[in-house]
Amino acid sequence: MWSNLQERFKGKDNSTWHIDVECLNCGTTFSGHYCPNCGQAVKEYDKPFGFIFYNFLGDFFAFDTRFFKTLFALITRPGFLTKEYFAGRRVRYTPPFRIFVFVSFILFFLLQIVTNRGLSTVLDSDLKDAKLGLDSTSVVAADSIINQVNDEFAPEEKEALNNVLAKGNIRMDSIDIDKAANEINLGEWNGARNIRLALNEHADKMQTELEEETDPEKQAELQKNIQLLRSPEATMAKILKYISYAFFLLLPLFALILKLIYIRRKRNYMRHLVFSIHIHSFIFLVMTTIMGLYLLFDESMSTLSGILFLSIPIYIVIALKKFYGQSIGKVVLKFFALSFLYNIVFFTVILLAALDAINLL
Repeated sequence: MWSNLQERFKGKDNSTWHIDVECLNCGTTFSGHYCPNCGQAVKEYDKPFGFIFYNFLGDFFAFDTRFFKTLFALITRPGFLTKEYFAGRRVRYTPPFRIFVFVSFILFFLLQIVTNRGLSTVLDSDLKDAKLGLDSTSVVAADSIINQVNDEFAPEEKEALNNVLAKGNIRMDSIDIDKAANEINLGEWNGARNIRLALNEHADKMQTELEEETDPEKQAELQKNIQLLRSPEATMAKILKYISYAFFLLLPLFALILKLIYIRRKRNYMRHLVFSIHIHSFIFLVMTTIMGLYLLFDESMSTLSGILFLSIPIYIVIALKKFYGQSIGKVVLKFFALSFLYNIVFFTVILLAALDAINLL
């Protein structure tokens, strides 16, 4: 609307004549693009849906030079965007929370695809000869996870995980992926051709039990178990959704830990929060890249994934050094303190989110 008015009222020298318009929201008369009283933009929305949708995407994601400039600075200059934000140079970059929302959306979208693909492969596996076979890629991926847990978890974290797995008579340091892939005997599962059909048969049995059960608590438990057995993909999608919500809670918690670690600096909490948003945005970018590589290439990407994972602690250390401005020795010590406290919070929040997703709380 405003651009049309400008075209109509251009002078001979191509200069724009300023005219007053009336805000349709509050009735204020003004000249410009935004009402000075209520802030509503002078835009016309009675247009085709495609046009409005395109403008919405442009306003929300800001796919212009700002977006790509912000993305490049986020990847290549740790701590720079946070310094720029509090130096007052904000308009030239995409707002911190907007970039985080965009990256997290892409990450969890890819995670949903990867988990559904992997889960479907397992559930639809043929139970011929009553063996659960894993391909070489699955073995390598599983072995990589086990090794990472054994190598990188703190002793107390590993012991806590072992205590949980001990209920199934399993210990992380004794798992042999190749042996497990060849020797797990599923038995004759009522003649089911694959795991999905076997789970459905077990759900049918529970359904019969549910029809005969009179205790409300046991009925609720049976209904929950039946839902889990009949729709594992839906359960996984729900878990991922809850975990994505949990990360929004982790942003301020990470900032709170930073506030405690740098308490002598007496900086406002908002500084730590913006720094937290930028750090998590970078971590999500790394995870998104890894997920994309696994989707594009069938062969193992463990080496490249390891390098990308290694970039995360290096990036955080550099960002802490650039933004908080201490010596490298103090930065490294505070990084380890930050990692220790955040890992405790991280695993607690993610575990609670996953348990809540499957209604175990």
